[in-house]
Amino acid sequence: MKTTNRFKVGRIFRENYTAREQTVVNIGGARSGKSYAMAQLLIMRALNRACLIAITRKTMPALKMTAFRLVMELLGKYGLFESGKLNKTENFYLLGNSRIQFFSLDDPEKIKSSEFNYIWMEEATEFTYQDYLVLLTRLSAAKEADMTNQIFLTLNPTDANSWIAKKLINRKGIKVIRSSYRDNPFLSKEYIDTLLSLKEYDKNAYEVYALGNWGRSDKLIYSRWRSVEDPFSNPQEIIWGLDFGFNNPSALVKVGIKDGAFCAEEKLYRAALTNDALIEELKNIIPPQERGQTIYADAAEPARIEAIYRAGFNIKAADKNILNGIMAVKSCGELLITKSSCNLIREIESYSWKTDLNGNILEEPLKFNDHALDALRYAIYSYKKEIQNSAEPSLTFF
Repeated sequence: MKTTNRFKVGRIFRENYTAREQTVVNIGGARSGKSYAMAQLLIMRALNRACLIAITRKTMPALKMTAFRLVMELLGKYGLFESGKLNKTENFYLLGNSRIQFFSLDDPEKIKSSEFNYIWMEEATEFTYQDYLVLLTRLSAAKEADMTNQIFLTLNPTDANSWIAKKLINRKGIKVIRSSYRDNPFLSKEYIDTLLSLKEYDKNAYEVYALGNWGRSDKLIYSRWRSVEDPFSNPQEIIWGLDFGFNNPSALVKVGIKDGAFCAEEKLYRAALTNDALIEELKNIIPPQERGQTIYADAAEPARIEAIYRAGFNIKAADKNILNGIMAVKSCGELLITKSSCNLIREIESYSWKTDLNGNILEEPLKFNDHALDALRYAIYSYKKEIQNSAEPSLTFF
């Protein structure tokens, strides 16, 4: 089906559009526009001729919060969205004569009998090399003579030792497209200034998130953590951490405590929330019978805390001591994080100490992409501090 729909595209779109290699790797810094370009490209391919498209991340909750939402928003923007074409049970959308399938790859057996013309691996560093090989075998859908069945990867280059860097980048027949913040004309000056300021604190983070170059994870703050399918069943206690934002996302993290272990679950991660909108989100997330559980919130926003308290939540100001808070989280032993907590996992995978100009590691974290981690720290440190204070003996003077 030919279409007269038109939309503006940039360099990243054009390079992916003209690529004829079977594997195309999009390596870019934070907000470089690579995911946006990929969503545009697959929408255009679906409109122009009948094809089978797959969009995947490692887990379905992560996929729905990112690539799925982006594609749906663009379909709406271009006047192409029809609710009757979206199958919410089987997670696919019918566009023209094409089908866009959304699925997670937590179990490769799920797609054993599937076949596609185009596959998009969003946040490709989440996957294993074996996952990539399995997906390659699914590029088997019938095609017209001038078509190339292709797999596209999009990622931030956080680790030069990853399988993508080691096994794909220098292989013959692999197309690599690099991008940075300079390729996204819609970024605010405030966000660009934040990216550029990374150069003063951490050269590795500046290379990765500003310039889109490969980095190395040798200064990570948290190393003892593991992702799990589900949160604790029957936890002995539940606490919450809340980091306020507007231009940056507000982040809400639920922490279950059981037999001295801590399990974290991301429950909210969204920008542009007014306090009234945030309160509505909290009401949807935390049922009335659980609103007595303590929420430890960013102490820098007392007015927001007061409004949430008046709305019926047991919220209090958290202790924001950063270094002590980090040490409290590290003292938990192995931290468990649910696999659905995609932003929390993304943050913890790259959360690192600052370095000075000589490369010496400083006892201060790099303040970038740490909103869910701040919420987690507020909850665990404030909770532990209260427990410690309540256990200390009091002295009575006569």
